[in-house]
Amino acid sequence: MELRQLRHFVAVVDSGNLSRAAERVAISQPALTRSIKNLEDMLGMDLLERKPRGVTPTEAGLALYRHAQIVLNACQRLTREVRELERGVTGTVHVGVAAMYATHLTSQVAEALCEAHPRLALVINEAFFEDLLRQLNDGRVDVIFTNFPPVSVSPNLVLEPLTTVRSSIMAGRTHPLAGRRELTRADLVPYRWVIADQPHAQDSFEKFFSADGLPPPRDVFRTNSLTLMLSLVASGRFLSPLPEHLNHERMADRLRSLPVDNHVIERPAGLIYRVGEQERPALSYVLEAFRAVAKAQAQSGPKTGS
Repeated sequence: MELRQLRHFVAVVDSGNLSRAAERVAISQPALTRSIKNLEDMLGMDLLERKPRGVTPTEAGLALYRHAQIVLNACQRLTREVRELERGVTGTVHVGVAAMYATHLTSQVAEALCEAHPRLALVINEAFFEDLLRQLNDGRVDVIFTNFPPVSVSPNLVLEPLTTVRSSIMAGRTHPLAGRRELTRADLVPYRWVIADQPHAQDSFEKFFSADGLPPPRDVFRTNSLTLMLSLVASGRFLSPLPEHLNHERMADRLRSLPVDNHVIERPAGLIYRVGEQERPALSYVLEAFRAVAKAQAQSGPKTGS
């Protein structure tokens, strides 16, 4: 099995079409077809299901596709690091940051790294937890900074807590509940909500109400756009469980934390990276920067309530 065959196969699965895949990898369609056929013959199984309008991977093809992505991403990272060493560059680290915490700590980390290691290249990608975890597992990112939802992760990953994040039920200043001094969870059920379109967010949302024997609200809008979530809450028409630091960092004084009994949710947040990867010098610099910034913020006191 050769790397070029894996590249060809991944291109076909991504494109769903042999002609488009051939253009993507810059070879003729007959040559691409032969490459895929040779790969199938070597493995002794069909990897693609040919259909009138394209191709789709078989079950075996999906398994190969997942592993091929990991191998190709690792090779790309290795090539990049070797070339950077030749140029005297410290290295490149791809950091995934949970959308809720994109500016929380991360901006200070980037500033510290620019000053201490000016030749270290930092690539920061913002997404939600489940998407970041997939990117970490297949090698697209080297480390993620996120809160730790109550979900299981691979034993090949290290979870390193650095801080505690406080979340509460947020409303816009003009929301009907914004001026109330006391609220119960039952008071929240009739209103519109916006939450992240992620499995762990949906699960936490339902458990928040079931803890008091309540059904979850029916009027729920889901999105993976943090900007849209904040805009909808600030409009005064939606409620949402949000980290308290967002009110200070992103929305000034446009949000209100509602006074609901036992409504504050505290979760650890920190770094997740692959076992053994922390030995890489470039990545070790990034990990140390996150640790130092988190420690300094904890010592100076919670400016944002997080």
